[in-house]
Parts: sequence; structure tokens; C-alpha cells
Amino acid sequence: MDIFSATSKQIDTTQRFGSEYAKTQQAVSSNSPTTNSEVRNEREMKEIQKNLDNTVKKLNDQMDALSVNIRFGFNDKIDSMYVDVTEKSTGKLIRKIPSEETMKIAEKMKEIIGMIFDKKG
Repeated sequence: MDIFSATSKQIDTTQRFGSEYAKTQQAVSSNSPTTNSEVRNEREMKEIQKNLDNTVKKLNDQMDALSVNIRFGFNDKIDSMYVDVTEKSTGKLIRKIPSEETMKIAEKMKEIIGMIFDKKG
């Protein structure tokens, strides 16, 4: 199905550039002068983010056209997509995949791994 192929392509892109994204975020957060490679990485990450946002919008437009109660989204903190299943008439959230708790745990684990493997320490 078209939805799943688009989603898998975007997930593959985020996995491939995930480490570069982390490096870029560190370069931006520190107030040191940036090098050409850091600027290039930042541009690439902005382009990837733009593509992800565009894909999520297209997926949601397709779901609206099919009158399906599913919304797609992307969580920047864990670099992962999620799906919201809602009740169409009331807008009430029925289920979130992965759950909010799972995404929070993944975010904390990513933070802990960053602390363990921090090269500055």
C-alpha cells in the first residue's frame, strides 16, 4: 500500500541520518563557531525535516480522503513516527501507537545513552 511504502522510506531516512542529526544539534546548541561540514549537516537535517513534514502531511491528506480515523505524526525527540487513532465525530483519541508512555521512555533512554557515551566527560 502507498502509505506503508512512504512511511518505511521516511523511517529509513531518519535512521540513516540520526547520528548526523545529533551531531548537528550539539553544534547548534554550543555557541562555538561552526565549520563547513557542520553547516552542511545542518542544511541536510533541515531538508530531511522538511521532507518528513511533507510526507506526514501527505499521509494525513490521504487518510482524510479515505475517511479513515488515523493521523500520522513525527516525534523529533526520538526520531520516530507515530499513529493516532481517533473517533471522527468527537475527535477523542482512541489509541496512540506507540503509546505516549513508550515515547517518553524512548526519549529518556536516548538521553541516558547520550550521557553514558558523552565524549566531553
